[in-house]
Amino acid sequence: MAEPNASPKRRASLLAAALVLVLLALVGWQLMRMRDQLDAARAEQTALAERVARQEQENRSLEAALERADDPEYLQELARDQLGMVSPGQKDFYDVSN
Repeated sequence: MAEPNASPKRRASLLAAALVLVLLALVGWQLMRMRDQLDAARAEQTALAERVARQEQENRSLEAALERADDPEYLQELARDQLGMVSPGQKDFYDVSN
């Protein structure tokens, strides 16, 4: 008479196959998480590289301004442009039509 249940070898084989499938699913899920983290890190790296480039440009601009800091013409230009100052006897006209 045949047994209605599967043999112990067959049962162990099915259990092993199920365990392998579960492990493969976990590994796949972990790989997807790692890919997402890698994408986020690359995006952050790009943003930081752009920020560094902007900061380096600003540093060059400030260094150029420092080199001209003792130039009287440059100082007058700054006073006119940023502070609205005028030289004695100079008349300043504003366009009020805008």
